[in-house]
Amino acid sequence: MSTDNSKVDITILGAGMAGASLVHLLAPARAAGLSIALIDRQPLSWDKDDRDRPPSFDGRATALSWGTRQILEELDIWNSIAPYACSIDHIQVSDEGRFGQAQLHANEQNTEALGYIIENHRLGQGLLAGLNDSDKLHVMAPNCAETVCMTAEGAELKLDDGHTLTTKLLIMADGGRSPLPRQLGIEQSRKDYGAQALVTQVKCDKPHDHWAYERFSSDGPIAFLPLNKDEYAVVWTLSDDEVDDVLALADDALIERLQARIGYRVGKISAMGERLTYPLALVKSSEQVRRSLVLLGNAAHSLHPVAGQGFNLTLRDAAVLAEHLNRAAMQGQDVGSLEVLEAYLQQQSADQRNTIAASDLLPRIFGSKAPAVAFLRDAGLLTMAAAPVARRLFARHAMGLGHTAAKLG
Repeated sequence: MSTDNSKVDITILGAGMAGASLVHLLAPARAAGLSIALIDRQPLSWDKDDRDRPPSFDGRATALSWGTRQILEELDIWNSIAPYACSIDHIQVSDEGRFGQAQLHANEQNTEALGYIIENHRLGQGLLAGLNDSDKLHVMAPNCAETVCMTAEGAELKLDDGHTLTTKLLIMADGGRSPLPRQLGIEQSRKDYGAQALVTQVKCDKPHDHWAYERFSSDGPIAFLPLNKDEYAVVWTLSDDEVDDVLALADDALIERLQARIGYRVGKISAMGERLTYPLALVKSSEQVRRSLVLLGNAAHSLHPVAGQGFNLTLRDAAVLAEHLNRAAMQGQDVGSLEVLEAYLQQQSADQRNTIAASDLLPRIFGSKAPAVAFLRDAGLLTMAAAPVARRLFARHAMGLGHTAAKLG
């Protein structure tokens, strides 16, 4: 797109997990003749050894629910990332120093896995592959929108290279730190948890056998998520008051502390990889849709990672949005009409509300040190351990199956 003024039907800001997924989901709209622009600040390489990739495809790992696998299968993406995705066949949930414990198993759900863990850069390779060859898709990277204003025809973007782009529908999928929503008077509510997530990978002296462990410790929740044969992705929640002291520890001392919290159910931890930290908060946008505008992914909501539902909810949002946009495109409707966009949000609002509530409740329940809360917590774990129906309901939520699936065809 080399002209000073360009027009497209749909513009997606951000080629991370949310934006790249949506491009695939909108294949029927492109087939119906709609043009799409995908804009990202980073240069996008289409090579398998891609080094220049959007920030969301970093050294961390992402939990993929069974429902997410089903969507990726329909998009013909799953087969390309499956060799790098480690299945979670069993989950143990436990409480440090207390008697509460529960286990979930894939065979109880009649599926081959409860979910999967994949490194972000592997997921990124699958989502970005082939997009540069997609018909009716204009990839604009590196590029970014500096200003946005809404017009009678949609939205007008001023790009950092001096170009102007007009679009019938603007989808902001460029993360929670984007300044553009505020230019339109859209604010964020933020609930800080007073904690940070320490993310790393560890190697142990015994294979994981596809077990994941969720451990509620005195430091905060710890998730050990299976990666390679004897390696785990670790997400460790630490309070703001102690995170600096923990980060200052040498690897041996940090491994010793982590081992004390998780115990030897994972075997002996022998090595630790790079450490990354990020603050934890529940962030929600004051608006998700307007005429000709949608906020998607972290621009719309950002969750606590304890339940591993962030990307899974985003992908379900994107799938339902695509269902409505594809239908509008095939029926000749305006994809930016408020009626179309409000129908998407109404269909997806219950899933968002329930998932956000669960992701907010879990860290408060399992992070509390109050004896009464601890007793109720353990009672709940024991009830789940003894009741197959309770385990099934809990597992279905974790697997992303407690909702009506989007129609992607």
